[in-house]
This record gives sequence, structure tokens and C-alpha cells, in this order.
Amino acid sequence: TSTISFDNASKIGSYFVHIQNTNKMKSCIFVTTLITSAAAFAPTQKAGPITSLSAANNKFASEIGAQAPLGFYDPMGFLASEDQVQFDWIREAEIKHGRISMLAVVGYLTTYSGVRIPGMEDIPSGFGVFDISLYKSDLAVANVEWTLVTLLILETVFVKDAYLLAEHPGDYLNGLKIGRWDSRPDAYKIDQRAKELNNGRAAMMGILGLMVHESLGNVDELLQFLK
Repeated sequence: TSTISFDNASKIGSYFVHIQNTNKMKSCIFVTTLITSAAAFAPTQKAGPITSLSAANNKFASEIGAQAPLGFYDPMGFLASEDQVQFDWIREAEIKHGRISMLAVVGYLTTYSGVRIPGMEDIPSGFGVFDISLYKSDLAVANVEWTLVTLLILETVFVKDAYLLAEHPGDYLNGLKIGRWDSRPDAYKIDQRAKELNNGRAAMMGILGLMVHESLGNVDELLQFLK
């Protein structure tokens, strides 16, 4: 017969606890992603259920984005005071982060599939791109510098309501008239804005999911179709 020491038993126990916690984390991420995906691609014509009586009376309960399956969802009470300035700030932040996340997901999948610009051939895909020690060639350094300059110009000049002419949060046209958009009926504009908002929400969960799975080391199992 053989015996297992107390230390070995502890190590084995810790190992199974780690596996259990990892599986729980994956399950939570999976369920959260399903809920967010359902919200993102649900029909935009009708608002979803109201979560409470106070929410039902909130003036923002019928705003764009309050739709099935969650409806007007404000569990932290950020909009309980019905402050229009507060709502506009939160909505603009949500739209902006959604747009950035959509670009991030597309960029992640593009580089993961092997696409590179000149000078960046040796840069890995995923979040390993933030390792500055990898940028050794002059062209790679120049690419990073010009990317940062472009982002700075966009953030300080273009991607903002510079002249206070926005018709709604996230409107960065700054008075520029676009015929194809301006000539559309209001119902079409509301529908398109809702789709952008929901796709942004899905993208925020998507890039977060990619971050988690990359840290867990199993992102290759999820993105086999890109290899």
C-alpha cells in the first residue's frame, strides 16, 4: 500500500479547486456573452420589460437602447435623478466605448488571421502587441508613433462635439450635412442608432471575452476558423 502525504493532498486539492474556479469563470463568461448577444441583436422596434415601478416612471425608460430582453436596466440607479446631463454623458461614453470596441474586435481578428502592415511582420497578434520591446525596426517604431499621433488628432479635433451642434449623444458630425442621412425618415435614423448602440455593446463584451480567453490561454481553441 502507498500513502499520500498531507502536502501532496493539499496540492491535489488546490489543483482541483483551480480547475473548478476556472470552469466557473468560463461558464459565467459564456452566460454573460449569451445575454449580451441576445440584447444586442434583439428587435429594436419595441422596448423590453420595465424592471421596477420606479424605472417605469423614469423619463429615460423609452430611450434608444431600452429594449428586450432587459428593457430599461439601471440597477445602480445612475439615472434615478432623471438628470439629462448625466444621461447624455453616460450615453455618449457608452457609444464611444462601443465604437472603439468594434474597431478593437475587428483589429484583433484581422491580426490574428495573419494580416500585417509593413514593418510589423514580427509583432504578435492579441495583446502581446503592447510589448514595446518588440518594436525594434525604425519602420515599426514609426508605425506606432504615427498611430499615436492619428489617435491624438482624432480624439482632440474630430471625435467630439466640438461646436455643440450634436443632435444626440455620439453625434460628431459637427454640423456637417450628409445627404443620405439627412434625407432619411426619423424612424430609420432611430433604428440605425439602436443597431450601432447594440453592436457596440456586443463588441465591448466581445473584446472583454477575448482578453479573458487570451489570459486563460485557450483563445486558439475559439478562433480555429481564422487559422
